Amino acid sequence: MAFPKQLKDIVYELLQEPTLDKMREFLKSQTGEHNSIDFKKQWIDGDKLAKMMLAIANTEGGIIIFGVAENDDGSIQCEGLEQLKDKASISNDVKNYITSDLKYDIYDFSYTTSEYLELEGRHFQMMVIDDIPEHIPFLPKKESSHLKTNEIYVRRGTSCEVANQEELRVIINRRINYVHPLNGEPLQLEEHLNQLKVLYKNISKEKVYYKNGFTDGVANLLTAFVGSITKGERIAEPNPLYPDEEYEEFISRMIIEKKNKIERVLDLY
Repeated sequence: MAFPKQLKDIVYELLQEPTLDKMREFLKSQTGEHNSIDFKKQWIDGDKLAKMMLAIANTEGGIIIFGVAENDDGSIQCEGLEQLKDKASISNDVKNYITSDLKYDIYDFSYTTSEYLELEGRHFQMMVIDDIPEHIPFLPKKESSHLKTNEIYVRRGTSCEVANQEELRVIINRRINYVHPLNGEPLQLEEHLNQLKVLYKNISKEKVYYKNGFTDGVANLLTAFVGSITKGERIAEPNPLYPDEEYEEFISRMIIEKKNKIERVLDLY
């Protein structure tokens, strides 16, 4: 099921500023679960929660709202949590199953009074799982009765499933397109070398200044505005930030390394 445009806008506003009012408007407009949204009546076991987080992270991120139950007809019921769960406890529940690259936040919502009577006196928590395409696919760090370390989970409708071939292709393409946004293809050797040349051109081998304290840049700027100035004795010192290896020295070393690799492939030694 596609994520409705009007809900995208509301969720975006909610995530930009997760206030009680925006949470109220979101719940009033919600029509059921989607790929990017899930509702849970209560907090669930750590491995089950980790599976949901992994699946959502692999499917462009999303949110889980706790304290909300979904009815059989797709409507929701805002029952609320008995109490807000400690965030450190939540982190401890899932940390053995997810990597530190998977980023998420948890927001608390407590309504003491509300014109939306269904929320009055109720507590909710929302987990926001970030979309981090440079690190997908996310896999479990540890196995359990609900998780296998060699399986990639995705959101498929309202459930968390093992990715099929097409879904894996989407994940891989998303990562490639993020890392190489122009054409989705890795850089060729010549492009890498050209970029390296540009980097070398943007760092000086020497730090140049004059005995009166002017650097080259300042001296040239003053000359442009006030005419000729006395720069004093020119002093040049090695730039400690300049690479130990010159560009051509690097290329020479790479040629030797490549020749050695070819010889190993040919089983010459």
